[in-house]
Amino acid sequence: MTAARRVLRIFARGNVDVRDSLLWSRVGGELQWNGINEVLRTRHPGVVARVRHETCARLDLLPLPGETLPAPPEELARRLPSGFHPIPRQHLTALFDGPADAVVLSLQSAVTNALVRHRRDGWLLLPDTVERWDAGALRFLREECENAGLAPLEPTLQRLERLVLAIEERLGAHVLVYNLSPWVPGERIHSWVGAEDSLALRAQRFNVALAELSARLGFSIVDVDRICAAAGTDEVKVDLFHLNARGWRLVAEEVVRILEERGWFDAAEGSP
Repeated sequence: MTAARRVLRIFARGNVDVRDSLLWSRVGGELQWNGINEVLRTRHPGVVARVRHETCARLDLLPLPGETLPAPPEELARRLPSGFHPIPRQHLTALFDGPADAVVLSLQSAVTNALVRHRRDGWLLLPDTVERWDAGALRFLREECENAGLAPLEPTLQRLERLVLAIEERLGAHVLVYNLSPWVPGERIHSWVGAEDSLALRAQRFNVALAELSARLGFSIVDVDRICAAAGTDEVKVDLFHLNARGWRLVAEEVVRILEERGWFDAAEGSP
């Protein structure tokens, strides 16, 4: 009789980096990488991962337990185009609704996503794929909203600290946070004059701040920056956000390695 496999419950709130490494990566409809279970089949064949994934408009839109963030009215949220980030879900999460062994978050949205703010009511919104919005939606955006820009570093890390503490207290889960590799294949910048606000420098600042926060709180960093540097940025990166199949495998392997060192597999595979 075959023994039942243990289930690794992962809640993942993030975008392409989290989804493509843990769930799957498809290019032109063709499967390139089939997620973390490809790693587990080899290293821990008695374990299967069940990944619950939510996209992340930005970390500061991820509510804490019992918190209700200012959000667009329900009727408006349904009417506006959503793209990859459904507007009715941008200010909500199922993170604290059920058990999880590991919670995976990511800096990517905080580094790169600019929001708009409703002029009268103050709620924030990610106007995803705005280039495909119709004339009525664009008119609303122009008349009712103002640019809120990118996330400021210090408030973002303060928010992340509160999230990490809430996750550990409510769920008792291991917290892993992806940092962001700032480099784009083919770039050979040697002077940053005029590029002080570039996403590359911004990502580096967030990565350093994340490391300092990890040193205080003890959560784990999935060091995508180091992984890409060690493998060769030109070898595993497609652009700022996307890796190839080898890159996603390396990231998934790092997630498994961290959970190994945290002792999750010892407890799961050693229990009756």
